[in-house]
Amino acid sequence: MSVYRKRLMNLMKAHRRLTSGSNRRQPIFDVETRKDFEKRVINSDRPVVVDFHASWCCPCKALAPRLENIVSEQGGRVRLARVDIDEHGELAMDYNVGSVPSLVVIHKGKVVNRMVGLQTSEYIRDWLKKVMSHDDN
Repeated sequence: MSVYRKRLMNLMKAHRRLTSGSNRRQPIFDVETRKDFEKRVINSDRPVVVDFHASWCCPCKALAPRLENIVSEQGGRVRLARVDIDEHGELAMDYNVGSVPSLVVIHKGKVVNRMVGLQTSEYIRDWLKKVMSHDDN
């Protein structure tokens, strides 16, 4: 493994620790268990973008900071749940995730939109804006 890749992985792990903390109201968090997923995603009072990813996936690593920035711009109107498919394969199967990265927006327990693959920040921002405008109606 290259030095660059090791540094990137260490930075991502540190960032996850900082954003997933014990505060259950965090807008960005890592899903820890199926029960955690049900509580924080399915039963959420606002839409949740679920980022199905894998630690070995380079496009996932490129998408993560873009997605975090875009969700942060929403001022708490939407949350971001990160699901590592290697740790939670059953959740990936439940949501028909065939490749990573895959984004699934869940609101009121239902899938309202999905996207597969690495996208530009502008594309993701427009996609999320459409999801949010649909939610406002």
